[in-house]
Amino acid sequence: MKRLILVYLVLIILTVTSAYVSGMEMDQLWIPAGIVMTLAVFKFILVIMEYMELRKAHGIWKFSVILLAVVTALIVGVFGGVQIL
Repeated sequence: MKRLILVYLVLIILTVTSAYVSGMEMDQLWIPAGIVMTLAVFKFILVIMEYMELRKAHGIWKFSVILLAVVTALIVGVFGGVQIL
């Protein structure tokens, strides 16, 4: 139970941090977006590992979910700002 509360508090801190970073104004827009995407992947992995109990699963499942999260974040990060006219 103590571990779940700790993970919950970390998720709250990461959410507040990503909200703060998303409001920052910088010359390069990709820096805050990259930080927010990285925090989102980290939060996703925390939720999957703890609340969905993937840390008890076989290693291939852990690897495939983490790989999926990273690849999805990269695709969204690269193509998320593209506007098609």
